[in-house]
Amino acid sequence: MKVFKILSVALIATIFGAGALFAQVQQQAPQMPDFPTSADVSDDEVEKLVNAILDLGPVQEKTQERMAEVVEAEDLSFDRFQQLMSAMQNPQMADQVDVSDEEMVILQNIQPKLMEIQGDAETEMISKIEENGLTAERYQLIIMGAQQDPELLARVETMLDEKEEN
Repeated sequence: MKVFKILSVALIATIFGAGALFAQVQQQAPQMPDFPTSADVSDDEVEKLVNAILDLGPVQEKTQERMAEVVEAEDLSFDRFQQLMSAMQNPQMADQVDVSDEEMVILQNIQPKLMEIQGDAETEMISKIEENGLTAERYQLIIMGAQQDPELLARVETMLDEKEEN
């Protein structure tokens, strides 16, 4: 459950900001960044990260609710919307999901509203991360490092468990 929570918050953060982060990194060096390992992340940073994760949960929930309201106002279920978006982002899935012309029109109509919601959420998420003493870039790098380093992930999960128990 904790891994899911960390990865879901990480996914949202990655969706909102990874493009800009990787564009910056690629301008500096043509290879992918070296993600931090457990040895590179202090206990203080782990605590800041965990506090940010806990603060981002409600932002994620509110964002999903707002997006679902926009989608469902167009007589499209949120589950179907998620299928359509997955198919549009993954060419292998596109063959498995039949998108009607009507659904394409709905997606085009709601796109500006969804982008506004995403922009609002991104601003709020960055603010929450910074309020916890990290930059958005450092937050993302540590999250991505935790996805690759089991020791770092275990440290984050342990502190997350401790904070949620209190």
